[in-house]
Amino acid sequence: MSIIHIRAATQKDLPAIEQIEESCFHDDLRSSPRALRYSLKSPIQSVWVAVAGRETIGAMVLYHHPRSIRIFSIAVLAASRGSGAGRRMMEKVLTLARRAGCAAVTLEAEESNLALIRWYEKFGFKIKKTLRHYHASGRHAVRMRLEMKTAQQGGRVRGRS
Repeated sequence: MSIIHIRAATQKDLPAIEQIEESCFHDDLRSSPRALRYSLKSPIQSVWVAVAGRETIGAMVLYHHPRSIRIFSIAVLAASRGSGAGRRMMEKVLTLARRAGCAAVTLEAEESNLALIRWYEKFGFKIKKTLRHYHASGRHAVRMRLEMKTAQQGGRVRGRS
């Protein structure tokens, strides 16, 4: 596989991001094309893509709050899982949070997706709360939080902005 680069998404990336959303998320978790267009223009959101060669293999949407960053979504195409694209995107989030002086990074994950929860835990995220019937379908989620002090001490933060 080619070297993976993480960069800010542009309007030209929308078709690839929509494909990633469709292949990686249930209908009730997927961002609509309209929501993605809004995210690209929003002053409090940012959209990033993971690119290997000429192929967009991953995408993430972040919400930037005064003292935290919320990972709204992060996804890698099934064929590219295990390539390090997810890790590189997570490193990007942590770098952004550190540079912004954020106290924490937060996210929600489907409670039944234990592999995903364990993946987040490898970065230092901890489950803080169970959210009953969080998704439109009634599925439960967990809210996870990473204290940036912990992330910085753990040496996991690296990369470029």
